[in-house]
Amino acid sequence: IANTEQVAQMIKSGAATLGFVEGEIKDATLETESFGGDSVVVVVGERHPWVGKKRIAPKQLMESPWILRERGSGTRDLFEKGLKNFGMRIADLQIVLELPSNESIRAAVEAGDCAAALSGLVAAPLLAAGTLTQIKIDLPTRSIYVVRHKERYLSNAEKTLLETLGASGTLALAK
Repeated sequence: IANTEQVAQMIKSGAATLGFVEGEIKDATLETESFGGDSVVVVVGERHPWVGKKRIAPKQLMESPWILRERGSGTRDLFEKGLKNFGMRIADLQIVLELPSNESIRAAVEAGDCAAALSGLVAAPLLAAGTLTQIKIDLPTRSIYVVRHKERYLSNAEKTLLETLGASGTLALAK
């Protein structure tokens, strides 16, 4: 579990052979394949004043304290892109904490009165369980990529994993 930049570096160095990332990687030694989609969602815990609101206006994002992923995270990058679409910058928000994992953000948001931007895929089971509430606001979507080093072979286990997950392109067929 790491951010997009860290996963790319692990694959380049040989510390990992496959990675799943939400950010784009522009590196000629790595091969990526779009693997599905995701979105960024704004979530809050049960004590947050936005609970019960159907939708908020973009400017209201500045009214809450925030817990965000660290710089280099694809989730944070996409959230920043969404803010830019609203004519805002990350510096316009009151960021009280930056954390390196979705799990730590989940725990902090559940326990407090901050908002967070999380992957929709990560947030889905938490929303279904009722431990977090999604706040409706239009944010960008993104692709999920599987990434590997172009010059390294995939093991049979890795090929089977990709096939099981439904990767249909060249990565699943790589020698």
